[in-house]
Amino acid sequence: MKPLLHSKITLSILLIGLLFSSCSQGAKELKKLPNILLIVTDDQAYGDLSFTQNPIAQTPILDSLAADGVFATNFYVSPVCAPTRASLLTGRYHQRTGVSGVTRGRENMNLDETTLADILKQNGYRTGIFGKWHNGAHYPYHPLGRGFDNFVGFTSGHWPNYFNTTIEKNGKPFKTEGYLPDVLTKEAIDFISESHKENTPFFCYIPYQTPHTPLQVPDAYFNKYINKGADDFNATIYGMGENIDDNVGKILEKLERLDLRENTIIIYMSDNGPLNFRFNAGLKGRKGMVDQGGIKVPFIINWESHMTGGKIIETPLAHIDILPTLLDLAGISYQNPKPIDGLSFKSLLDGNKDFTDRKLFMEWGGNRRVLSQNYLMINEELFDIKNDPSQTTDIRNNLPQVYDSLSNDYEVWLSAMPLENKIKPIPLGYSDYPVTILPAHEANLFPPFEFRKDRKHTGIAYHSLYGWAHDWIDFWTKTTAYATWDINVVEEGDYEIELRYALEPLNSGTQLLIEIDDRKIILDSLTPFEHGEFKNYDRVIREQEAPETDWEKISIGTLNLLKGIKTVKISALKIPGEKSIELKEILITKKS
Repeated sequence: MKPLLHSKITLSILLIGLLFSSCSQGAKELKKLPNILLIVTDDQAYGDLSFTQNPIAQTPILDSLAADGVFATNFYVSPVCAPTRASLLTGRYHQRTGVSGVTRGRENMNLDETTLADILKQNGYRTGIFGKWHNGAHYPYHPLGRGFDNFVGFTSGHWPNYFNTTIEKNGKPFKTEGYLPDVLTKEAIDFISESHKENTPFFCYIPYQTPHTPLQVPDAYFNKYINKGADDFNATIYGMGENIDDNVGKILEKLERLDLRENTIIIYMSDNGPLNFRFNAGLKGRKGMVDQGGIKVPFIINWESHMTGGKIIETPLAHIDILPTLLDLAGISYQNPKPIDGLSFKSLLDGNKDFTDRKLFMEWGGNRRVLSQNYLMINEELFDIKNDPSQTTDIRNNLPQVYDSLSNDYEVWLSAMPLENKIKPIPLGYSDYPVTILPAHEANLFPPFEFRKDRKHTGIAYHSLYGWAHDWIDFWTKTTAYATWDINVVEEGDYEIELRYALEPLNSGTQLLIEIDDRKIILDSLTPFEHGEFKNYDRVIREQEAPETDWEKISIGTLNLLKGIKTVKISALKIPGEKSIELKEILITKKS
């Protein structure tokens, strides 16, 4: 029996050894996966950095990151925020993803899209986003429904206040202290540290909200650029840029301390061109335009010990290339069920010159754009973009065949894009996400609101005229005016209805009607509530964005809602004063 027992013990030891060897090998392979740090700034121009020859901006950390890594001199995105982010996360032109705008649901990325976070999570990564999402506010359009394990930030196109505000942390309100980009940086660093403790590769996506308006920055940054001769607007912009630079430095320092720098791929870029006309290295246009100044942005990629420092890539690259390139660099094979428009540029990073000669297309606001290696077609014009980067001379008449060829290519590309992007109803009723907010800025107003600076509106409008994120319904003077939201109830049940509103005492007696299908609630006992005084941190008076303020909340009853797509309507039955309520949002909560 002893020899047999000895054989069993020996066999067990061998099996255990093999098991531990296998686990160790698995852990080793897992550890080999590179960490990914993706930093995206908001409205930062190609010319906002000191190494892109800005005469007063100071960005020493980013200068060093580019000098030690690779800088792409011709990197392109979409003309505005949400489309860029959708393309960045999917590797597909934004038209394919269902993103067609920046507000009222047009920023929602189709739920059948696969994101970079989805893929990396499937391959063992911890995934976190810290900052501005802007591809859907309502679960499952929310980041926690799109492959991210952690979310600290906000889902809208901008935030109304950058100091001591309340954002979101994994679905719950998160009160912040200090300057918001600093808070986001700390949260991202904590995420990196936790991933390191768990010996897990991470995908850390930091879409900073600066230097997007509102124009708010700490005194030290602002005063520095005022003293350099900048006006208030640009002093804030450059101050925001230097704050970002400092925060990137904090993250790099943490990576060094944790001995993670060599195994972390770092990308730094912007989502579109500048809001105002300022120094931009001679580029024509700004945010919202398809000219170079609207969509050409700074792009740095850095991976210590894996890339040649100081390398410059002049080949045109784009946001659609990020997903395939990162997967290629990480050695992750993934077959996307939908066509990927982007291409991996790993070969360029490796020093090869065989990158596929392709064209980059863009359509925005009816404007057409095609970029080849040598030429740029915009609408009816043609430019020799290599020799005329500022688009000063239209050469269409000199090269009609080139123009016609690019125009034909554009039509072929456009024919492959979806013809229509329908606005998606707001989903509600998920048990794990029981509270759904119908924000005022996503409402349909009837009659349609007008951009009237004299504020003599047609019966209902937005407080800050344009109806961007965080705006509210105001100037509600007629009982014939109303607001609606389209919703999709995913599960039948009882739902509590609440309002967040303000009402001046002189407008007491306003009577409201809320309708969902044939369910109705009449509300005629609203307590007056006036906005409190909030500290104003703006360096320049804002013109289009609503300020941060406070609201009264009232529960108005419970309705049983059937499954399916419905319309929520709120109207005023009586307006005895000058106007009805100011409405911030309607909250609909699924009862357990």
